[in-house]
Amino acid sequence: MTHTAYEIELVPSETEGDYFEAMMATITGLSKGEIRERVPAQLLDAKRWRGASFREVAHALGYNVLPRFVKFDPATAWPCVLRIKVPEQWGWKGCWWALLYNQREVYDVQRNQSYSLEQWQRIWPECRITSMLPIWISTETTLSAFQR
Repeated sequence: MTHTAYEIELVPSETEGDYFEAMMATITGLSKGEIRERVPAQLLDAKRWRGASFREVAHALGYNVLPRFVKFDPATAWPCVLRIKVPEQWGWKGCWWALLYNQREVYDVQRNQSYSLEQWQRIWPECRITSMLPIWISTETTLSAFQR
């Protein structure tokens, strides 16, 4: 299988309500306006998205996505949504932090910042990346590319 690396341009979150739109715009290259037009209505104003929400939106935008989050692999060739376990003292009971990952870079749309994976781990040592949801547009790649 051949793979052309995806390039990501960080699209910053500008309001409290556009965090997930900014994430999807960053990972897909679409504008936040295009995302808003195609995101299911019930997710537009949601304060939080479940893992299935990312999958639903990726499909609505015409992207391929795995059926569920899988164990994080820092060597993945695909852009991903990361599921991050946060410390209890953050007060996010039952919630997780969603960031983006591509080619050993972690993208934080809220802070308009990207970090190398190693730098991010030094800044947030109390957080742990638990899984990832790869999102891709290639017609050549199938789910078997992610199964080892």
